[in-house]
Amino acid sequence: MDESKELYQIGKVSKICNIPIKTLRYYDEIKLLIPRKIDPDSNYRYYSNDQLALVLVIKHFKEAGFSLKEIKVLLGRENLEYNTRKINEKCIEIDNKINDLKMLKQKLQFFIKESKKEKKKNKDFKIEIKEIPVSYVAYLRSKGPCTIEEFTVRYCKLISLVEKNNFHIIKNAMAVYYDNCIDFEEKEKEDYDIEVCIAVSEEREIDGLVRKFGGFKAVTAVHYGSYDSMIDTYRKLYKYIYENKYEICGEPVDNYLVDIMNTVDEENYVTELIVPIK
Repeated sequence: MDESKELYQIGKVSKICNIPIKTLRYYDEIKLLIPRKIDPDSNYRYYSNDQLALVLVIKHFKEAGFSLKEIKVLLGRENLEYNTRKINEKCIEIDNKINDLKMLKQKLQFFIKESKKEKKKNKDFKIEIKEIPVSYVAYLRSKGPCTIEEFTVRYCKLISLVEKNNFHIIKNAMAVYYDNCIDFEEKEKEDYDIEVCIAVSEEREIDGLVRKFGGFKAVTAVHYGSYDSMIDTYRKLYKYIYENKYEICGEPVDNYLVDIMNTVDEENYVTELIVPIK
């Protein structure tokens, strides 16, 4: 077989492999895929049959989420152990993205379900006793105003902490109030001791970053609408606790089921209120 039949011009490679000529030229420029031959007179690029397969390998790694820099290292290494480790790491990353999408889908489906309900907030009010399962949460605790603006700052700082430590979020954000919620209106507006937290896939406590949450029984109720009226829902919970002779054994928690991440209309917010009891 002569050389002309063994090599493919760049335009032919583009059609066979469904890849833009511009991309192939860029791969040559960064030395990711150097043509087998470049005609000195015409400057035409020619690729060998085995390089067609390399184009497919590169596309495969790109679809898996590897950067071109990472792909270049993978293609240049004969160390199978290294490649296997990097691919395993990427598989874990893909699994995390799948879980993220599943969680987002669940939250969106919950929002759709809630948005279809008629507004019967008072009639639909229901108090339940639940076992809150154990999870591990990334958290930030600080004192300050109990306002939407301050909570936004707290939440942004929490997400930054999660991102910097490469934690993987698995549930909704929550707020834990280390002041008795019944007394909120009697305290100075600058003196609320609040923790914002969010469940992550870490299965261990990390001092100052991740702690265990849950593993207790709680009285719960769902609050619909603005946070401004949430104090009234909490009062109903506390009244139920006292009338049924339960003992409070922990701080109240807001579990944000539908929040600003889903809608800008506060009247569409859905928050599960949790008060630990025994």
